[in-house]
Amino acid sequence: MRIITTSWDDGYPADNRIAELLNKYNMAGTFYVPKRNDEYEVMKENAISDLAQQFEIGGHTLSHVRIRSTSNNLFEREILGCYTWLEELLDTKPISFCFPGGVYNKPAMDYALNSGFKLLRTTELLSTSGLDSNNILPTTMQLYKHDRFTYFKHLLKRFKFNAIWLYAHSGTRADLFKMVDFYMRQIDDYGGCFHLWGHSWEIEKFNLWNDLEEIFKIISGNGNFKYLPNAGLLKEE
Repeated sequence: MRIITTSWDDGYPADNRIAELLNKYNMAGTFYVPKRNDEYEVMKENAISDLAQQFEIGGHTLSHVRIRSTSNNLFEREILGCYTWLEELLDTKPISFCFPGGVYNKPAMDYALNSGFKLLRTTELLSTSGLDSNNILPTTMQLYKHDRFTYFKHLLKRFKFNAIWLYAHSGTRADLFKMVDFYMRQIDDYGGCFHLWGHSWEIEKFNLWNDLEEIFKIISGNGNFKYLPNAGLLKEE
């Protein structure tokens, strides 16, 4: 299988601009939205409902908290509360969930899956594997200009030695466009999933809109790939 999926975190109002670009290039996306966020503005509920008419909406806790503890009270409020809020708001059961900041633990993951969510997206980078047997979904690239050291540190922390080997042989030097080209070629040759993710507030802050559109131009319209929201990978596995 060759799959392209995208996901966008935090529910910042500029998510609508990402949605416009996804529509322009006939691509799928999943938007992970909290109900509130003390760090950044979150779009109004009616805007979330409008976005849900075309794109998957995933859970991102109720108030965008980092899940560092194993408190059942915290899990019930932030994870189950998020599931219930989205189900009532969108009149459908949410499928995908992403932990803010990529912070989670095994009890929190188990609780999220037992709450009704079927897929858990992480912030693991440089993966082309797609969904694993536990319905954990890593990512390939973030729409952000990390340096090369950050990628190696990220992979070493998670003991992703195969991904380290692949990245070390990519010759990318952390150039976004060269990385896109390398991983797309890798998946085209051997199969897998290219997963692009980011934050619209970050794209605005660092003026990355042109970069985003250029990447969409590169990865869109490829007949060898399926374009799916995150939840769509469940049907492909």
